[in-house]
Amino acid sequence: MDSSYLACDTYLNRKRRAQDSTMVISERARFYAKYYQQNFSMPDSIIFYVAKNPNTAALYLKMVKSCKYFFVKNPIIIIKNLHADGGEWRSDNLPLNLTKYNCKYWITDEIKASASELINRNIFSSIIPKLYQCDVKYISVSDQIISFNDLSLIISSAEWIDFINVIVKHADSSDIPLEDIIAIAVNAKFVSVDKPTITAKTMKELTKLANFLKLDGLTLSHLTEVFDIDVFYDYMKKNQHTKFYISFFPQPSDAFKNRLKTIADEILETKEFDYKPHVIYFTGVGLQKLHQLSDSH
Repeated sequence: MDSSYLACDTYLNRKRRAQDSTMVISERARFYAKYYQQNFSMPDSIIFYVAKNPNTAALYLKMVKSCKYFFVKNPIIIIKNLHADGGEWRSDNLPLNLTKYNCKYWITDEIKASASELINRNIFSSIIPKLYQCDVKYISVSDQIISFNDLSLIISSAEWIDFINVIVKHADSSDIPLEDIIAIAVNAKFVSVDKPTITAKTMKELTKLANFLKLDGLTLSHLTEVFDIDVFYDYMKKNQHTKFYISFFPQPSDAFKNRLKTIADEILETKEFDYKPHVIYFTGVGLQKLHQLSDSH
């Protein structure tokens, strides 16, 4: 390519960046140009406290619409739906650079995040310091590695939780077991976890959690023989509320598989249930028996 064209292209790119920068500065300048000192009917200390401590996102929006003072003192951007795939955050198909602006973010409805082709498997780490509050009801995460501290900031309000190949880590990099995740999901109604981190004590520890007992539905996929199926079955026979769907992969040992078949047969032979029966899948259960278990559920 002719050097004159390269020089021209470079000049136009610089000019465009300068214009974009000027536009951002001018918009910010215009916003603050009409910000005036307010004379409120209440003491300044009370108004300042209200500005710094909005109870809900809806209330905050009303406040900043009524007076710029509240945004200046506590700059927050409300985001309804926050999605990420391919390593980039967006909202309603609009790209978001959440680290660009000097403000906090309040997420109100849902978060969906995945690592397409293993791009950025720790996508939450950059936005957590910018998070003011998270009130999401639905959270879906796949192929991510999340610190337990970060997860605790986004999961507590969620009613629907869907995790696929998600690894939650302690500060010392050890994996967090399923029961510790459920413990902080205090408002959860439906939980689905694929490839959960479990121990021999997981099921017993789950039954000690008050919020676990209130779950409407729990799906656990790709379980291994470490999962205590007998503790699970004993609990399930007393369970009056939660619907369970569990599956095992890779194929369990013959002894474990025989135990699963015995449990499946006991469920199918029961005429009337005084508990919520579960659907259990493993290699060798057979499609007919699987359908029968689904119908009994």
